[in-house]
Amino acid sequence: MKFLVLLLVALILLWTPWRTGYPRDFLMLWVERTGRLGREWVALIAVLMLLLPLGLLLWWLEGIAYGLFTLLLHVGVLLLCVGRQDPLGRMTDDFMAAWQRDDLAAAGLVAEQQLDVSAEQADELPALVRGRVVAASLQDYFAPAFWYLLLGPLGALAWRLLLLLSQRSPLTAACPAAMLVHALEWIPARLLSLSFALVGQFDSTLRTLRGLATDWDLPGSELVARCAQAALPETVLEPILAPENILADTRQLVIRAILTWAVVVAFLSMLS
Repeated sequence: MKFLVLLLVALILLWTPWRTGYPRDFLMLWVERTGRLGREWVALIAVLMLLLPLGLLLWWLEGIAYGLFTLLLHVGVLLLCVGRQDPLGRMTDDFMAAWQRDDLAAAGLVAEQQLDVSAEQADELPALVRGRVVAASLQDYFAPAFWYLLLGPLGALAWRLLLLLSQRSPLTAACPAAMLVHALEWIPARLLSLSFALVGQFDSTLRTLRGLATDWDLPGSELVARCAQAALPETVLEPILAPENILADTRQLVIRAILTWAVVVAFLSMLS
């Protein structure tokens, strides 16, 4: 059933206006309300308490109405766990508009304000934006899917709650949440990097991954950004040659990696 859930969620993201999940981020509202209660670990536990009613609801549904209702609940929860950035869609539209009209100052300002990346030289921006797109794909798509496959809706929901909490630095529990996010994205980041090797420049990507895979302190977002850079052909890495396509190949790389994961999950589903 998990493959079917992932397929339905992918179709919803692709063919409906809900490219970033529900129109309102209900999980962020929950995190904002509970993430400042008491000390760090108390607030962290308060945020994760949302898993308890979901677990009870899943247990109740599976006991009396396993089938369509369980499928709908899984799809609904996984949509909650999708990120709001849309890295394969409109996330970089403003940056690309400024870059294509050769307004490097505006492109740098947009990248800093909307994508949280900054560069001393304008020609460094495309590489940084590529890395940001890949990192957002890891956090918004691959990590929730990985933890859903491993632990079901509770795993995906726990990941999303911790990620949101880690990004809200004023909140009390942001620091321990960031440590847990780092640990939880360690395996998905390496699997995604390996899939880049399979669908991109194999030798250079594998060489990059081999040198970084065992580094516990390296953030997963930085690892996948470096491996994605290594997976792309050298001609793609020159924005001067094709300024209108500086991100197209990066998105295609991520899409091919998604398809690789989909084939593997479908094969494992058939075996089970």
